[in-house]
Amino acid sequence: MSFNNPNRNNNPQKGGASYKITPFRSYSQMDNTSALATFQSLASAMDEIHNRNASTLSFEELYRNAYNLVLHKHGNLLYEGITERLTVHLRRCGGRLVRLQRDIH
Repeated sequence: MSFNNPNRNNNPQKGGASYKITPFRSYSQMDNTSALATFQSLASAMDEIHNRNASTLSFEELYRNAYNLVLHKHGNLLYEGITERLTVHLRRCGGRLVRLQRDIH
């Protein structure tokens, strides 16, 4: 029985055939709607982390989502979105500190 495989290399010195296995590659691009939905899930996860409620989060999934945004050319959305989220969080924390300082004095 003969098996014709274009990726098959017969190597008589090693006594057998070797196969070249190539990884699956998805060439579909992420559209803007999917990118925004992916970032929204990351943004809500950031809020959970800031609220110290990260026990239910899958950091592997969060990393994969961020990686996919960059991979599909939506890195600017990720960067700008994280910058905006952190700015809001830090201003909120700063406002609480200022109020606490006023209450002490």
